[in-house]
Amino acid sequence: MNALNGKVAVIGGASSGIGKAAALLFARQGAALVLGARRAPLLAELVEDIRREGGRALAVAGDVRDEAFAERLTATAVDEFGGLDIAFNNAGTLGPLGPSLALSASEWRDVLETNLSSAYYSAKYQIPAMLARGAGSVIFTSTFVGHTAAFPGTAAYAAGKSGLIGLTQALAALYLASDASSFVTGTAMLVDGGVSIQRG
Repeated sequence: MNALNGKVAVIGGASSGIGKAAALLFARQGAALVLGARRAPLLAELVEDIRREGGRALAVAGDVRDEAFAERLTATAVDEFGGLDIAFNNAGTLGPLGPSLALSASEWRDVLETNLSSAYYSAKYQIPAMLARGAGSVIFTSTFVGHTAAFPGTAAYAAGKSGLIGLTQALAALYLASDASSFVTGTAMLVDGGVSIQRG
């Protein structure tokens, strides 16, 4: 039995990397998907790949920094698939690298809007849709850079990802994408291959 049969999921930042891998995994586990990202052609390819394997998926192209885009993703899940059970808010950007005090105001805002504000916009619409179904899981992608260590030249990235951990804790109890996680709540989990414990 597939772990996500009958579930509806929204995935942001789905056109490549972690988001794309999650989309393929969720589809293979039975979830119906609404996939969001800026790059419409890559989203269309991913939807076609999922449908070719017998899965169900729709693409919604847009910018995660736009609150209306977050609203549209959730509305599409509700209108097309009947509700929302899982949200994987994965979109992010490293932003410009360099001395912390050299970031322009616009560069700072762009990274924070992409990595932190977008997560809030998404949850703002996802959680009410999940409450209407009685339950759900909201998942955010952070990093050890925002949790246990920072790299020089990543001030905005580290600040945004640290803020994302705080946002996750403030919004708990919603986390992993299946009923197997029913006792895991409000936890920032490191998935870094041990990198954060190898610094001496």
